[in-house]
Amino acid sequence: MATLYAPSGRDTPCRPRNGRKFTLDELQTLVGGYVEMVSIPGDVGRRVFFVDEDGRIKGLPANVRASHLAYRLLLGNALLCSPKEVD
Repeated sequence: MATLYAPSGRDTPCRPRNGRKFTLDELQTLVGGYVEMVSIPGDVGRRVFFVDEDGRIKGLPANVRASHLAYRLLLGNALLCSPKEVD
């Protein structure tokens, strides 16, 4: 199951509409824009984050919890999921 990390610190469990895989449209809705996949060091192939690739331009707030897990600064909403959950 995927988890949506919000900059506010709120985590929300998420499931794809079809019950199997998130579509591009779903990912864009969850993160609020065009998506960028962010790999997690040391977690190769098991989990990835999807974030808004224009987060800096939009001035989105830092997502402290997601940044801590990704070992890099992530801005705005960040969806943590398995690559197998994405279409």
